[in-house]
Amino acid sequence: MPDEGGCPFSDSGTPPPFPFRRDRQFDLPEEYALARQTCPVAAVTLWNGQRAWLLTRYADYQKVLLDERFSGAFAREDFPTVTEARRAIDKLERAFVGMDNPRHDRFRRMFTREFTTKRMLALKPQIERLTGDLLDAMAEKGPPCDLVADLAVELPALVMCELFGSPYEDRTYILKCAAGRHGLSQSADEAAQSANDLVQYCRDLIAAKERAPADDMLGRVIRDHVAPGDLNREDLANICSMILRAGHDTTTNMISLGVVLLLEHPDQLAAFKADPSLTEPAVEELLRYLSPVQFAPRRVALEDVEIGGMTIRKGDGVFALSPSVNRDPDEFPDPDRFDITRRTNHHMSFGFGIHRCLGQGLARVELQVVFRKLFERFPDLRTAEPLNRLAFKYDSQIYGLYELPVVW
Repeated sequence: MPDEGGCPFSDSGTPPPFPFRRDRQFDLPEEYALARQTCPVAAVTLWNGQRAWLLTRYADYQKVLLDERFSGAFAREDFPTVTEARRAIDKLERAFVGMDNPRHDRFRRMFTREFTTKRMLALKPQIERLTGDLLDAMAEKGPPCDLVADLAVELPALVMCELFGSPYEDRTYILKCAAGRHGLSQSADEAAQSANDLVQYCRDLIAAKERAPADDMLGRVIRDHVAPGDLNREDLANICSMILRAGHDTTTNMISLGVVLLLEHPDQLAAFKADPSLTEPAVEELLRYLSPVQFAPRRVALEDVEIGGMTIRKGDGVFALSPSVNRDPDEFPDPDRFDITRRTNHHMSFGFGIHRCLGQGLARVELQVVFRKLFERFPDLRTAEPLNRLAFKYDSQIYGLYELPVVW
């Protein structure tokens, strides 16, 4: 068992409250590194007094996410959450993201062929065209521009419109609902309303697609799975809600964060501009270093389990912290250094195990296209405000920026 003498996360007494404060742009809470060094399976206390455990090292993260003694079912009363509002949202989740097997795999299989690598790569020319159009609009508008509003929000919205089949004019509403789910400061009622609103939007969209069938993702799923009776409309509405919010929100935040990070590392940006072969490794390093999903994946122990020398009791919550394991020095040499030439980069930003992100291929293509085209079009791009004046999303489960004023 790790020496708990210098460890503030011991389960003897009252462990510290979680989540920890984050207020240093690209630095993680200092408690993550402390835990990795002294007690990598670290006890914490949640808002409701529930004991939970943080997995801060890569090996423990992978071990738990493959262990069927841990449940990922959001509906469980003992499932861990970072706020009361998040608990309210979890209880409303009906998509497979909050299910265990065999139910998880049954629903997920209906959507996997929509997200194959081949299908995502086939979208690349469309994504390049959409990105080019947005950059043209920025150039015509002239500086200063808000890169969040003018590019980071717009590109994923346009891509999802073409892939999923949601009307482009609905993007603002979808993003509003997604943000209402992810914030850490809203009330439980407000969070639940945001979740319900997006599901209702999807019910209406499904009804519209049934009246006017289309050859898009939603149209194909209705044809292949709803019409034959494999999938009911309510289950589809909940899955659609999950796909829409994931397809809009996470990529939006990665674009804005990634631009600032590159601008703050001019040597890395210069190398990126000079060598197109660095596009893919640069995106993987951005994903590793930024890890925008702050408090996931989550699990709850179904029985007493020993992990890393610590006994996680039945009913204890577990936060497998992707941002922390992506900075584990046992897996990533010099992990706090941002290095786009890093070649071995098996980061966990898309999760691990059965719940690994379904849309990771799409996100990768979008990010590879947008960063390459942005800096080709605007090689002198820079922020219009110093780093300490930029509005980072410290109050959200999905880390990012509210605004990013830029000039060129």
